[in-house]
Amino acid sequence: MKSPDVVRSTVVDSWRWMWPDLLMRIIPCAIIPFLYIAIFHLPLAFLGLTLNNPREQLAIGLLVGIIMAAFATMYRMVVVGPWFRWPTLNDHLLQGAYYFFINGPVEELFFRGFMWAAVTQWTGWIGWGWLVSTATYVLYHRLGKWSWRSVGGVGLAGLVFGLLYLEQPAPRSLLAVVIVHGFTTAGFLSWGDEVMYRRWKRRQGA
Repeated sequence: MKSPDVVRSTVVDSWRWMWPDLLMRIIPCAIIPFLYIAIFHLPLAFLGLTLNNPREQLAIGLLVGIIMAAFATMYRMVVVGPWFRWPTLNDHLLQGAYYFFINGPVEELFFRGFMWAAVTQWTGWIGWGWLVSTATYVLYHRLGKWSWRSVGGVGLAGLVFGLLYLEQPAPRSLLAVVIVHGFTTAGFLSWGDEVMYRRWKRRQGA
């Protein structure tokens, strides 16, 4: 395969899946937690929307996030398979912004913030909150037609996200988990493509 034959991923390609994703998944998942706390007159801290130890949260988020980005990239290369699309620079920027500032925050708000807290509230045991939120997080990716290999990586990432949230003192904050989530998703779906392209290119020149 010659370089011009490499399948590119452009802003147009990404926007084609982003806008229906925003309408059908992101917006509902962002609204439901706030409806819940409005109905039951709960504080924002119930959803993990606090700034408890922000410097520590940022430091942990960056450190663990970089490690998880490397893990996600390797998992994509070794376990999921060799196929890739090479994003343009603008597409990398668009995807990165989406994963860090939209997808990561909303998924964490819904699964770690809302679902975890709601299940814990109704069952009285934080273990049920962790189990239900993590299992639902994994299975809903399968409903999105992700392969089982990809879902396996989601499961491992979900365990890390859950532990990061669980090990915090109350009131728990989503900040570190959101940062780690953004790094992980970008490593798997965007930066992983770039690494795979660079590896393919080196092999072509060998």
